[in-house]
This record gives sequence, structure tokens and C-alpha cells, in this order.
Amino acid sequence: MIEIYLFVNPLDEHCLQSEQRFLDIVKEEKQKNRKICLWFVPILNPSIIQHYLVDHDLPVNDLSFRNQLVETFYSACLDIKAAQLQGKKVGRKFLFHLQEMVGRQKRHYSKELVEEILEEIRADKSLFNSDRQSHLVNEFFQQDQKIANEMGVNRFTKAVIFNYGLDQDFGVLIDGLASIDDIKSLIQPNYSLQHISHAELFK
Repeated sequence: MIEIYLFVNPLDEHCLQSEQRFLDIVKEEKQKNRKICLWFVPILNPSIIQHYLVDHDLPVNDLSFRNQLVETFYSACLDIKAAQLQGKKVGRKFLFHLQEMVGRQKRHYSKELVEEILEEIRADKSLFNSDRQSHLVNEFFQQDQKIANEMGVNRFTKAVIFNYGLDQDFGVLIDGLASIDDIKSLIQPNYSLQHISHAELFK
């Protein structure tokens, strides 16, 4: 069995590209009757925000801008967790639509946009709004952040892969935009880390 955690920015088109690549790989492997669990985990912490600002050449000393960015990402993360409570497929559809509209189409993130997405994917809007205000959604979000912290994730679009088919007690942390060959190598029955670029072990 393979388990993959992909840590993502809920509003970024590059994360959407990575998610689609992982889904293609999982689909291909499942055709070989291999069991793979893929989890999309929206994350947010001070280290990630700092790296995001630097990586995108955004003002790092503008406290107002930073706070607005954090608030937007945090709200989007909670939206995703609320959508996921309606099932894995609904959660993924919501995430993909949000990244497509904000990341690629450059539309402004807003409650109105969220409502539009919910209608488009035919989610239960009443249930979403109820879940969105619940403590459960925030608890799930905090659990995600704990997992990311324990796995040493400090940037968006990182993946941790556990290959339980091997006699090992660790996962491998790689860039979510790593080469398809590297990703496929890590989910094979036998692989060697020496052939994987920029991989880190997580225990």
C-alpha cells in the first residue's frame, strides 16, 4: 500500500498542476491493481507564508499585506475542510475549482466566489455553511497543520510518500513538482533513494 500526502496552497495554480499530475499517476498505478491513498492537505503557518512571500517576490516587511494574505489563505483552507466533510470527491472538486478560478483565472477570492463554486459542483450549500461555522472544521484544519509540522513541511506543494510495501519505517519528503519519474520511482516495490533528486526522509 502507498500513502501520499500532498500539501497545497488552496489558491495556487502550481499546486493544481501538481495535484493533477499525482492524480494521473495514481490512476495509472491503480490500473495495475495497486492500492494508493492520496490526500490533499491545505496548509498554513508562518514559515510557509515567509517562504511564499520570498518565492513570489512579494513584500516581506508589509505587515498589513502579510496579515491580509494569511487571512485569505486561512479562510480558503477552512472552506476546503468544510467541503471535504461532504466527501472526498466534493472536497477535491471544490479545491480544483478554487485554484482554477483564483490561481489561473485571477479572480478575487470572496464569499460570492465560494457560493458560485458550490453551485457549480452541486454541493449542499446549506450543509457547507453550517459546517463552515462549526468547531469541527477548525479542529480538522489544526490537525492538518500538526501533520505538516511533524513532517517538516515548510513550503507549499510538498509531498510525503509512504511506501508500506517495503520494510521501512519512514516516509520520503519531495517537491510536489518533482519529475514524474521520481514520483513513480518512490511508489514502486523496490527503489533506491540515491536516484531521487532532493528527497528527504521523514520518520
